[in-house]
Amino acid sequence: MQILTRNEAAHRAATLEVSAIDVTVDVSGAVDTSRETYPVTSILTLVAGEERTFIDIAGQVEAVLLNGAEHPFEDDEDRVWVSGLPVGETATLEVRALARYSRSGEGLHRYTDPEDGEVYLYTQFEPNDAHRAWPCVDQPDVKPAWTFHVIAPQDWVVFSNGVEVGVETTADGVTRRDFSTTPPLSSYITAVVAGPWAVIEGPTWSGGASDGGHVELPLRLACRRTLARYLDSEDVFEVTRAGLDFFHERYGITFPWGSYDQIYVPEYNLGAMENPGCITFNESYISRSTPTFSERQRRANTTLHEMCHMWFGDLVTPAWWDDLWLKESFAENQGASAIATATQYTGEWANFAMNRKIWAYTQDQMPTTHPIAADIPDVAAAKTNFDGITYAKGAAVLKQLVAWVGEDAFYEGARRYFDKHRFGATSLGDLLEALKEASHQELGSWKSAWLDTPGPSTLSASWETDSVGAITNFTLHQGGEACGGVLRPHRVTVSTWHAADGTLERTHVFDVRIDAEKAPIDPEGVLAIPGGAAFVDLVVINDDDLTYAISRLDQRSTDVALAYVGTINAPITRAVVWASLWNAVRDGLLDPRRFIASVLGAVPTETEPAIRDRLLLFVAEALSSFLPGSVRAESHDQVLATTIRLAKESVASDADAWRAYTRAFIAEFAARGGDEYEAMVRGFAAVDNPDIAWRARRALAARGLVDEQMILAWRDADGSGEAARLAVEAIASLPEETTRSRAWASVMSDTLSNDYLSATLAGLQASSWEGASGVTEAVARMREYWERHTIGMSLRYVSGVLDLSVDVTREGSVEASVTLLRSWLDTHEDAPAQLRRIVVEHLDDFERRERVQHRWEHDQ
Repeated sequence: MQILTRNEAAHRAATLEVSAIDVTVDVSGAVDTSRETYPVTSILTLVAGEERTFIDIAGQVEAVLLNGAEHPFEDDEDRVWVSGLPVGETATLEVRALARYSRSGEGLHRYTDPEDGEVYLYTQFEPNDAHRAWPCVDQPDVKPAWTFHVIAPQDWVVFSNGVEVGVETTADGVTRRDFSTTPPLSSYITAVVAGPWAVIEGPTWSGGASDGGHVELPLRLACRRTLARYLDSEDVFEVTRAGLDFFHERYGITFPWGSYDQIYVPEYNLGAMENPGCITFNESYISRSTPTFSERQRRANTTLHEMCHMWFGDLVTPAWWDDLWLKESFAENQGASAIATATQYTGEWANFAMNRKIWAYTQDQMPTTHPIAADIPDVAAAKTNFDGITYAKGAAVLKQLVAWVGEDAFYEGARRYFDKHRFGATSLGDLLEALKEASHQELGSWKSAWLDTPGPSTLSASWETDSVGAITNFTLHQGGEACGGVLRPHRVTVSTWHAADGTLERTHVFDVRIDAEKAPIDPEGVLAIPGGAAFVDLVVINDDDLTYAISRLDQRSTDVALAYVGTINAPITRAVVWASLWNAVRDGLLDPRRFIASVLGAVPTETEPAIRDRLLLFVAEALSSFLPGSVRAESHDQVLATTIRLAKESVASDADAWRAYTRAFIAEFAARGGDEYEAMVRGFAAVDNPDIAWRARRALAARGLVDEQMILAWRDADGSGEAARLAVEAIASLPEETTRSRAWASVMSDTLSNDYLSATLAGLQASSWEGASGVTEAVARMREYWERHTIGMSLRYVSGVLDLSVDVTREGSVEASVTLLRSWLDTHEDAPAQLRRIVVEHLDDFERRERVQHRWEHDQ
């Protein structure tokens, strides 16, 4: 596969105008899985500025026609070069090809449901895989109108970006479906989804925006037939309607895409994709167990993230992947804002602070960190830039921008941006111009500080207390050591809290602006009175989570927070404090055992499910990553005893809490065992809850407490596609030499689909096996694998192989992780940059664990 560069794309966009692409896709033979290819034809209407250009297609080109006549071409891997084009004249270029069905989740993916044998197809392209499915000009700044025609079995349902406008059935049971022509659209968000999908017809959303438009928008959901009865459609439709209301009110442009279908698809590489009118979601958002509040909230987040893209990304598209953040940061930010404002999931910003923002801080402290406005020389670099900086840091920085310029100015700028650039391709400067006009503020320095520099700021507070308890010199400090010394403009809330009768109560709130090393918090001297210190048991920096910075708690505040954070009445404040404590754990400043004990004491009264669930994950990571094995036993016992007790206490009163505590209990058992709890885990393996049952079954397998025959019996009794995949993972985790050898052989065989590859590697890494792991050999083959496979499969392989543990007190552990990757990097200096980046990031993670574990190795 050739990698499209930014320079190649810029030249082609400047010399080739493509106004329309008509695509005919014939998947009538897809149910015969022995057929590896399907016929596809694209007819491009274009005006060439040069007599020679290339069209992207990863299939076998059979013919090229120029203005209806056969024309010579040069087949060059995934490009077809055409010479002799008429310059400056409108022409049609027809490319006929055979494209391949995919099992990697890229291009046109084919999945066979093991439960009923039905075949399903869907496309996934971002950033540059549309040409795996059909001939096109596969770059974001080329936005033709598209017309799709799909030939498929008569009993199939077909979705695309347009609205179905014609159906023609032939005598042999094959149907051709024609779709309406789309407005101008980038190739990476074109889509075809076909198969015997179960379709759930929802309400029609009726409305418009301030542009005077009006749309009657039928809402539909679809999923595999075997999942249909588990899809809680009412919640999805409710969130969808709320989102359409929210974005129409704020964006000023009426939804232009004609349809709103949301399809949940199997073996998906992403959470979702914003194909306009034909949005695809990972079917993991459907649960065969009753979904918890947190799971529904997570789905709502993704639903409205993708809906935001209908404007930010689809209507107005970044011209190149340098400005990927222009759509992803906005969707991340606006999705959270819409959920918190317009749905029942009002705690979404607390969820953001505890989940997505932690992802950003983690990514931003790695040696591979980069500015939000990144330098992306080619599409391979783009693929690895869908990261915590592009998504979550960018979203957090936008939240700070809204706090700085005001919400009204922000949305006025968005409306100007959409109105001026609708159906166009833009760069950062276009957005900043619109925001500057709306806010009447100069944003050049803001851009330089926030978008052009990597790393997180650090905020802390200091003060003095005199002999009568008056607080003076109450000061906010900004550190730039993690961001190249840059001092950024922040608007933050600093709050003080008093502990009384075992509860924290907020006493004062200060609105502080800082763009230097320090700024006064209390310039009016509110706390500079006798006894003022009594109001300051805890100081919370960045209360309300308005800015992006690592907030450091002073020692007194740390102690008070560990004891009483669960009593704070505001979810966003609890989330900010927990995030500060967690960052201290990661940086070796807070003993993980104190953190674990605090969490276990606080979760029973936590009212925000997303916070509770994230805290339980923090506990598992603190124990596994930041405590050396020699001092884990007490915390391990504490986690097992507490989570199973809380599960028992909640089983009759709170099903969601029961699920959360049971999951945490099973995960801890799987990681480190516990003989006295084996019977309980066996009991969970038999419950009538597929989620809990399969977690318990995998835990038993990883500990070597069941055999392959038992796992296969569970799989067959369940019968679902999910059970088939989970059984693959469980069998791979068995601590037996023969099953491990077979699993590694399957990984290297190229016979696994994307999901089965990940499941097999996850099982191998979860096993309690103590013999030769096979990882050294798998690491040695990373480069070979990377260069022979698609980037999607390569990312799964490398991430799965490098999912290693570190324990500085276990012989050989550091050598099998830190030393192994250092050696690989030293001997693979010329490896692909994206592969080296992933290895560098894993090494940085391992080195952090090693460093923090040494900090607590002898500190009892």
